[in-house]
Amino acid sequence: MRKILMLLLACQAMSLPAQTVVIRNVTLIPMDGDYTRSQQTVVLEKGLIRQMGDADQIAVPKRAQVIDGTGKFLMPGLMDMHAHFFTEQGISPAMLPQEAKLMLANGVTTARIMCGDSVYLNLKKQIARGKTPGPELFVACPQLVGKWPFPVPFVGEIIETPAEAAASVRRFHKAGYDAIKITYFVQPGPYEAVVQTARALGMPLTGHVGPDIGLARALAAGQQIEHFDEFLEQLLPDSARQRTSVSGTGLWEKEKAWPTVALLDESKIPALVQQVKAAGIAVTPTNHFLHSSFGTGMPEDSIRRLPDLDYIPASLLPERWNVRGYFWNQPPPAALGKRYVAIRQHLTRALHSAQVPLLCGSDSPEWFGVQGFALHRELQAFVEAGLTPFAALETATVNPARYLGIDKRKGSIAVGLEADLLLLDANPMEDIANTRRIAGVFRQGQYLSRADLDRLLQEARVLAKQ
Repeated sequence: MRKILMLLLACQAMSLPAQTVVIRNVTLIPMDGDYTRSQQTVVLEKGLIRQMGDADQIAVPKRAQVIDGTGKFLMPGLMDMHAHFFTEQGISPAMLPQEAKLMLANGVTTARIMCGDSVYLNLKKQIARGKTPGPELFVACPQLVGKWPFPVPFVGEIIETPAEAAASVRRFHKAGYDAIKITYFVQPGPYEAVVQTARALGMPLTGHVGPDIGLARALAAGQQIEHFDEFLEQLLPDSARQRTSVSGTGLWEKEKAWPTVALLDESKIPALVQQVKAAGIAVTPTNHFLHSSFGTGMPEDSIRRLPDLDYIPASLLPERWNVRGYFWNQPPPAALGKRYVAIRQHLTRALHSAQVPLLCGSDSPEWFGVQGFALHRELQAFVEAGLTPFAALETATVNPARYLGIDKRKGSIAVGLEADLLLLDANPMEDIANTRRIAGVFRQGQYLSRADLDRLLQEARVLAKQ
């Protein structure tokens, strides 16, 4: 009898109509062009956009959840193309669900994790199955590095021969990682083995570029480049003896690398941009992180007012203050820091003007930025560099979707696409800071109201106790 009752209940549940959500009288930001569309109604069903059009022409289905969008703005969910987890910094993997909630509560519905771990692959599966709330994850492999010169541990593998390099790529492909992440000290032989093996397996190559590889080799390989690595070195005068500037580890060389900033020749930027464009790659500047950490900096009182500090594990804070102190107690001359920022902003504008795809990446949780909160500041950094708010939004919506190959299902708003969406209280096309004014998030067929998002943030605050 009990089995029959359970079967009847299951059949009844299956016969019920799927949850339908209707957003009425909202202003759309479709992201297929620099415009908005007011007084629209959008019908969502089973996590997909089923109908959209003028509010007076769309009938509201029966038993639908209706959300009043009057005075609000609907845009695609944000994508963070350079994120990490605190697990890399020694925090228990048991905290990963809280970090995923932190991202989602800030409107991040897709995230690329840039230094992989098997526990991240498990989290990715849990989110995909609806077991854990969070963004859709794309996980790059543990970083591949050359001979490691520092006494501190790292998450990744050392590759010193082509055979080691090829074997690592094949193993990470088999494990299910979405991309190959490469960083510093890798020599040309192993690098070429990584490139060829990844290409044969259809895995994208992303990450850093060090002086051992150089920008020309990375561009020829089609590597997707983070942080403008090795870009500034291309602006050094041909006569300069010092060929290392402030890319990568050069940021810490206050006496050797930082003086080269005064020598950088901005007239070389157009030629550099054309080389990058010809390579057909996308670039993730991570401007906010680098500018606020090493360029013009951020005053201590401003740091202490960041909402991020409520989520940084207490065990990690002393090291963060120590690292900041190491650089800023005796920083490079302020004029060099300002020029460093100005040149990176010039590069950002020039790449955008040349239609090189720019990707929004926060590099959180580094220093005092954490997932979600930091992405909004990176969007602001694009506008500060001279991009329009629409162009800045492209770096966190349509551009990442195209790069990841998921633009046929998300990244813009159109019938048939997934309903990974943000409902905002103000227009980000007028002020990019309005991306932070989140009224609700749509993800995996669920609507998370402001109260729901606040609950996720409260749950994530347990991180700070670690």
